[in-house]
Parts: sequence; C-alpha cells; structure tokens
Amino acid sequence: MAESIDLEISNQSSTTVDPNPAPSAIRESEWLLQTVVENLNDGVVITNLQDQVMYVNSRLAKLVGCSVAEMLGKPAHHFFHAIEGWFDFQGASEEAQPFYGWKEGQLRRKDGRKFWAEVNATLLCNATGGATGTLITVKDITERKWLEEYLRLLESVVVNANEIVMISQLEESIDDPLSLRIIYVNDAFSRTTGYSSGEAIGKSALVLLGDKTSSSEVARIRSTLKAFEPVRAEVILYRKSETHFWVDVNMVPIRNEQGQVTHFVSVMREVTERKIVEEQLRRNAFHDSLTGLPNRLLFMERLSQTVDRTKEDKSYRFALLFLDLDRFKVINDSLGHMIGDQLLIAIARRLEACLNQHDTVARLGGDEFTILLENIQQDSDATKIAERVQQALSTPFNLDGHEVFTSASIGITLSSTEFDRPEDLLRGADIAMYRAKAHGKACHEVFDTDMHTHVVALMQLENDLRRAVERQDFELYYQPIVALATGQIMGFEALVRWLHPEQGIISPGKFVPIAEETGLIIPLGQWVLREACRQLKQWQDEFASEPPLSISVNLSSRQFSQPSLINQIRQILTDTGVDAHCLKLEITESAIMENTESAMDMLLQLKAMGIQLSVDDFGTGYSSLGYLYRFPMDVLKIDQSFVSRVDVDGEKLELVRTIITLAWNLGMDVVAEGVETTKQLAQLKALKCEYAQGYLFSKPLTRTDAAKLIPKSYPFLHLTRISPSNSRLAEDV
Repeated sequence: MAESIDLEISNQSSTTVDPNPAPSAIRESEWLLQTVVENLNDGVVITNLQDQVMYVNSRLAKLVGCSVAEMLGKPAHHFFHAIEGWFDFQGASEEAQPFYGWKEGQLRRKDGRKFWAEVNATLLCNATGGATGTLITVKDITERKWLEEYLRLLESVVVNANEIVMISQLEESIDDPLSLRIIYVNDAFSRTTGYSSGEAIGKSALVLLGDKTSSSEVARIRSTLKAFEPVRAEVILYRKSETHFWVDVNMVPIRNEQGQVTHFVSVMREVTERKIVEEQLRRNAFHDSLTGLPNRLLFMERLSQTVDRTKEDKSYRFALLFLDLDRFKVINDSLGHMIGDQLLIAIARRLEACLNQHDTVARLGGDEFTILLENIQQDSDATKIAERVQQALSTPFNLDGHEVFTSASIGITLSSTEFDRPEDLLRGADIAMYRAKAHGKACHEVFDTDMHTHVVALMQLENDLRRAVERQDFELYYQPIVALATGQIMGFEALVRWLHPEQGIISPGKFVPIAEETGLIIPLGQWVLREACRQLKQWQDEFASEPPLSISVNLSSRQFSQPSLINQIRQILTDTGVDAHCLKLEITESAIMENTESAMDMLLQLKAMGIQLSVDDFGTGYSSLGYLYRFPMDVLKIDQSFVSRVDVDGEKLELVRTIITLAWNLGMDVVAEGVETTKQLAQLKALKCEYAQGYLFSKPLTRTDAAKLIPKSYPFLHLTRISPSNSRLAEDV
C-alpha cells in the first residue's frame, strides 16, 4: 500500500489541541509552515489527484528554471518527465494510479539542460483517509553524481595502471609508532608480486621489503615517513616466489581536513632491467671485464685512501707492486688472443691466491697487474710477497692442451718512499719494474734513489712540453668516421701528435697525462680545437656534401671545467667560419660526473650554441643511466673494449645491443670505436649501429692523406657475405 500523509492534525500527545483554532492562529501556522518550506534546500511540489501543481516552493522553481507562476496549475509530469516511470497520469482512476516512492534520475530544466535529482513522491490523504494529491520533494544531487563518476574514473585509472599502487593506513601502535597497514592494492601489485589483494590487505606496508635493501636506506625511509614527508627511493622487494626485484617507489602522505596524516599512497615502478644494466656498467667502470679484477680507476681510488691513512697514522705501512708479464706478446702471437686471454684469467686467480683478503690485486690493462699490500709490518714483507708471486707463476699453465710458461717482472714502491701522491707511487713502481725487466726478467726491484733519474727525465719531458705548447710543435691527425649504411665518410676525429725536435713524433698517450696534470692541456686544447675547425672549413669549401663534413674534438676534464670555455669556442667558430652544428665535442663520462650540476649547465650552453655533444668511451666511466637520461647528449661512442670482443663474446654482444637500444630510445646516434675486423663490422651492422671508426677503415692520417679519402667510400661495407678467414685488416682490404 502506498505511503500517505494524513492532513488532519491528530491528538498524539497529552496536550489538548483546540479543535477550532482562531483564524489568526491558523494564518500564523500557515505562514510558519510556508516559511519553513520556502527555506528548504530541497524543492517541494504539491499536486492534486489530476497531477495539477497546487503548490511549489521557490527552490523547486529555480531547479527547473521556471517561475512559481509558470508552474501553478500545470501538470507535474511536464516538469518531471525525464525520470522514466514516475508520473504516468491518465486520470484519477485506480487503473492509472501514479507510482509513489523514491528514485534517482535526470530532470530537464526549461532551457533543456539536465541535472541529476533525487525525487521522493508521497501520497497525501485527508482526515478520513481519502487521497487528495501528491507531495513531491526534489534534491539536486548533480555534484554528488559528478563526484561519484570522477571517483569511478580515478579508480579505473588506478586499477588499470601499469605502476603498482598501494594505499596504506596509518595506525597507532605501541610496538611501532609508524604502523602502516595496507588497505588497497591495484592489479599491477598482484601481477608483479604474485600476492592477491586479499593476501596483501591488512599486512604491513613494508612487508615486501627484504634484507637486500641496505639498512641505512631502510632507516632513511622510516625516518622520512615518521616525519610525514614524501619518500622517493629505489629499493629491493620480494615476490611471493621469493625472487627479488627493484622498484622506484614514491610514497606521499595524505592528510585529512584537520591536516593530520591518515594514509600514505605509494606508487611503484619496476626498474629491475635498468638496475641490471646499471650494475653491469658500474662493474665495467671499476672492474676489468676479462679477469673480473679491480681496474685502474678502482685501484687508484684505494691507493689514494691508503696514502691518506698514512698521513694520519705515521706508523702505517704499505707497499705497491707493479707486475708486467714476460714474453706475453710471444704467447699472444704464437697461440692467439684466445689463449692469451685464458692466460691472463689464470694469472689473475693465482695472484689472488697469494694475497690476504684485505689486499688488492688489479689489472691496469694488457699484461700489467698491480698489487696493494695493506698494513705490512716491515718493508721486507713486500719482497716476500713478490717472491711468492714469482713462485706461483713458475708452475706451467695448461690452456686448451697447451702448456704455457710465463714469469713476471715486478717493481716495488714502499710507503717509506718520499712520494705522497698515488700517481708518483705508481710511476715509481713502474720504473722499478722496467729496471727488473732490464736485469733479466722474472725478478723484482725496489724503487730507490738511483731510479729517480728516470723521474727527472719525465720532468724534462714536462719542460719540453711547456716549450712545445708555446711554439705549437704539434700536428693534428684525422681518423675517418664512416656511415655503415652508405660507406661514406661523415666526418673525422681530430687526434693530436707532438713533433718533438729530438724524439720525433710522440703519441698523446705519453704527453697528454702530463698536460692534464700540469694544466698545459688548456692552451693545447684551444690550439687543437682551432686547428681542427680551420681544417674542417677548408675541407667543406673543397668537398661540398650533404650533410656537410663534421669534426670531432676531445675535451679533457680540465678543459670542460673551464668557466671561459663557452667564450673560447664561440670565438673559434666565429674566426674559422665553421657552423656550430658541424662541431662535435667528445666528453668522457668521468669528466661529466666530476660535478654533475656544473656539467649540466655547461652542456646546456654548448647545446644552445648548436654544438653536438658526444659521450666518449661509454661504459668505461662510472655514470648511471639515470644521469645519462638527464644530459642533453647527441652521440654515444661505444668504447673499443666492448667492440673488440663483440664477435667472440656473447655477453659483450648483448651489452653492445643494450647500449645501442638505449641510445636510440634517447634519440642519440651511435659510433663504434676501434673496429678492426670484418667480423666486428658484420656484428655492428646486424645490430644496426649507424657509424664506426677504426683501423678497418683507416688509421689516423695527416691532413693531406685524409683529404684523399673524403671523395671515396668503403665499398666492402656493402658485402653481404664475409669470409670467416678474413679477420684482420691486412687480409680484408
């Protein structure tokens, strides 16, 4: 039966109601009732049984966009027809009774616009129970419906997001003042972790955080959360299968209207693949890829720390051993590089077996190894270790059926030597090693004052270099950079040579380190850049091409840190007439990472000039991929140490593939350095590497010889089949 309202006032209390109130009292009650109804937030309509509007308040009239006068006497369903099934009036007969009750729907205003409403219709009855009409109340719920839809869309975004979304509630706990309980996880959480939402909800928000994340990082996260501040971190989490994975997590506190933190929203993105590549690059930066030993960079860092310790503790002693294998070139040439590599690996393992756990053995490169002996009791301990190493190497090596004999010449520098710089200690041990080699090999020598003569010779070389910079006794050589798709020379890398009046041509490997150490690299670098740009302009005028030839010039870390570098480069470009887009500056990872903030500012200024920027020797420095994403680089040059083994080492091949893919994703060109064989070339072309340089194409040439190559191309780049026997340059070309 339909709910009804009795219009007759009944005696429902002990108070006696006057059955015949005075007209003034009735008018006052009517006025009060009308005032209340007029001030309601809801719209009110009263109709008779014929659906005619008998009363309407101003709120309802405003909702439908009509005046009260327009609505009075009109059929109610004219104003509510948008809600289907409500006012199907066809008269007052029992067969056509309207439906009474509550319903939500959209109403249409007079101007045609719709709004959401909550409508409630109640049957009105007189004192005898007879139906007299209908009471209709209307509440505008448009804002609520919009909010519900907005929340539904937000939930859809969160549920279907690729990132893990987790909401945790802050609870008071005696045991843990930072008690976060999971109250929501999205589908990505379950896909990534293997835990269902039911298994996660109610658990601690830190439940997935295992012991692989450092304790210091966990402590930092907890302290930041306790301060109710946002947390950004990279942590290791565990899946249900107990395997771990890396995530970049961002936890944000949510506050209520009173400003109190009640929840934390965590958004996590899995970065396992990036961390694996970063770790590989980091290991490459500090470890030798062949033997797994620390490399020069890590060894010098540890040596520097040891030197600093001796300055604080005068009683602390250490020794530095420099090892060079005897006759290693003979083994390499006779048995091949594969056996040579196996020998280096085997030697590394024997050297490790000779040392204590706190000592360091490193491979500097080639067949050179160094050993840092920590906290020795007396200087003779160093010579005893050298003898132990000689004894360990005296046993022959069995490598793929070949019995190989080798020995090592060892130079020793003691902490008692007056040197107080790591590079001087290494230089002294190097000098002592050459003295040992001169004495018949397979022996060791301790650096002493007699060997200081050699150091003096190096000082003389430094003095000669200063005069050479003043007189500009240098010449640039040029190595072509080739487009692998066309065989055309796209540009050159400028390489400096010292024309010593007595010693002849000196390679940069001998004098650039001295120039770096003394600061002479700055004026020398300016000369190289100016001369390279001058030569480029001459070639561009002589050999027109599209795109025009470019020139690549190396910037040392000392040059890159110069405040005046931008003005110097701008002046050189103006003086030579070279377009900035044709100049490529090659900068090593280490130069960029020495001071990332100032490096970013310098790179942006160079980029604004139109200069192209190259990351040189990529993979040998110590940058992370996160920094590579930030820096505005144009070209990534893959170091020769990767390229040289891309045809024989599957791990190196995959790493080069990853680097090329990374460069593409960052919009960078790729140049492979040190290409020497057609096998390496074939692999690089298969990986769709764009550019390359190396002895396979040409060694560095004088400007005259380089000019002869410019109009030509390398037709062998277009060969689809490469003979396996053609592995060296002399056989290929």
